[in-house]
Amino acid sequence: MRLRDVLEQPGVRLPVLAGEGELDRPAHLAYTTDLLDPARYLAGGEVVLTGMMWRREPADSELFVAALAGAGVAALGAGEALLGPVPADLVEACRRHRLPLFAVPAEVSFREVTDRINTVLWAEREAGALAARSRRRGMVATLAAGADLAEVWPATGAWVLTSTGRVIVGDPEDTPRDLAIGRRLATAFLRADTLPARCRIGDRDFHLDAPGPTATPGTRFVACADPTLLEELVELTALDAARSERARRIERRLAVHLAATLTSAADPPELAAALHACGLPLTGPYTVLVATLPASASRSGAGSGSGSGCGFGETAGIGAVKRAVSSKPHDADGVAVAVVEEMVPGAAVAVVGGEVVAVAADVGRVGGLREAGRHLTTAARGTRFAAGSSEAAGVAELPAALSRARHAHRYAVEQRDRVAVIGSDELASHDLLLAGVPRATRQAFADRLLAPLRAYDADHHADLVRTLQTFLACDGSWTRCAAEMHLHVNTLRYRIRRIADLTGRDLDRFTDRVDLYLALCLDT
Repeated sequence: MRLRDVLEQPGVRLPVLAGEGELDRPAHLAYTTDLLDPARYLAGGEVVLTGMMWRREPADSELFVAALAGAGVAALGAGEALLGPVPADLVEACRRHRLPLFAVPAEVSFREVTDRINTVLWAEREAGALAARSRRRGMVATLAAGADLAEVWPATGAWVLTSTGRVIVGDPEDTPRDLAIGRRLATAFLRADTLPARCRIGDRDFHLDAPGPTATPGTRFVACADPTLLEELVELTALDAARSERARRIERRLAVHLAATLTSAADPPELAAALHACGLPLTGPYTVLVATLPASASRSGAGSGSGSGCGFGETAGIGAVKRAVSSKPHDADGVAVAVVEEMVPGAAVAVVGGEVVAVAADVGRVGGLREAGRHLTTAARGTRFAAGSSEAAGVAELPAALSRARHAHRYAVEQRDRVAVIGSDELASHDLLLAGVPRATRQAFADRLLAPLRAYDADHHADLVRTLQTFLACDGSWTRCAAEMHLHVNTLRYRIRRIADLTGRDLDRFTDRVDLYLALCLDT
C-alpha cells in the first residue's frame, strides 16, 4: 500500500505538510502512540498517528521524529484535535528526516484514518489474492497441457531439489546451484520437525516444503525465497510428480512388454510393434544392457528412481543417449534390461529403479558403464554392481543381442570385483557358453578335474596346478614351459605324467587339454 492511496481516499482532506516527494512509500498498518520514543514498538512500514501529547518543548519534535525515522516508519499523521495546528518545529524535523507528515484535522478521528488505511490494504490484498489465484490456475493449466515444470517455474528465487541437494528445477545461476548451499538446504529439509520450515543461509532466508507430510530421504522438496509462493509451488511440484509417475507406470509396462517380446524371440512384426510402442524407431542400431544391483542402492538415494530394483547409477549427461527404454526389475534377483538406441562414442546408460539416465564418459561404452558402477557403489556403500552389454545390433538381431548381454551379465556376476562390467565382445566363445551353465555344474566340473591336483599339492608341497596352467599357456611346448618355470625338461615331464595319472586326462590329446583348460577357467 502506498501512502498516496490513503490520502486520496474519499472524505475530509488530510493535508500533507512535509515529504511531498515520499508519498509512494509502502505502508502496511496504522499505529497510534503518544510516547516520545516509541521505537521499541515499531517494526517499520507503519503509518504512525499521534495526538502530540509527548511534546513539551520544540526540541521534543527532533527526538520524536528521529526515533520514527530510525525505526523505518512510512509516515506520520499529527492530530489537531487537542493541541491545535501542527507546530512548525515538527514540520521542520520531518523535512530534515525526509519523513512524510500529514495533518489530521480536528473533525477527523484516528479511527477514520485507520479505516482508510485498512480499506486500501484490504483492496490490495484481495487484488493480490485474485492475481495469485489467476496465476496458479494458469500455471496448472499450462502444466496439464503438457508443459515441463521448468516452463512454468518462476525465473528466480525458487527451486526444486533432491534430498541430496541437487537442483532439478530452478534458475541455474542462482544461489542453490552452489553445491554446498544445496546440501545445506537438503540438510535443513531433512532435519525439519514440521513442514513448511524456514532456514537462513548467510544473509538469505529460504522457505522449505514438500508435497508429502514429512521430510524423508528420496523426497524432492521446494525451496523459495518468497513464502507467499511456497504453497502454489509445492502444489505444482506435486502435480508434476503425479503426472510423471503416471507416465512412468505406462512406460514401465511397455518396457516390460518389450523385454518379454525379446525374450520370447517373437516375430519381427511383433518386435517392431513393441519398439514403436516404446517410442523407439525401427532403424537401430541398438545396444542391450543387463544389470543387477541390490535394492538398497535405490533406497539409499543413489539413483533417481524410487522403485526397488537395480541400476546403472545416476549422473549427468542425458543428451549422450538419443533414446532408451528399460524394463523395471520384477524377478527375484532384480535384473534390469535396457534397450538403448544410438549410443554415441564414450556414452553409457544408467538405469535405476527401471528409469534410464545417461552416463557421459570418454572411455567407451563398457568403460562408461564401469564409471557408472563406481559412482553408484560409492553412493550406496556395501553394494556390488554387475552389468553385461551386447554389441550394436539391428532390430532383427535384438533377441540374440539380449541373449549375449545376459550371458555377459552372468559372467560379470561371477566376478569378485565390486564393479564388474562385461561387454559381450570381450568374452571368448567358451566364456559365453560357460556363462549360460549353472554355477553348481561348472564348479562340480572344475572340482572333479582339479581337486586331485590341489590335494596332491597340499600333501607333497608340489606345484602341479601352476604347472598345468603354465603348460597350457605355452601351448604344450615343453621347452617354453620348462624355461618359464625354471625347471629341467625331465622334471616337467614327470609333473605332466603325474597330472595325467591324477586326472585321467592325457595332455597329448587335444580334447583332454580342452577339458583341463576349461576346468582352470571355471575354478573359483
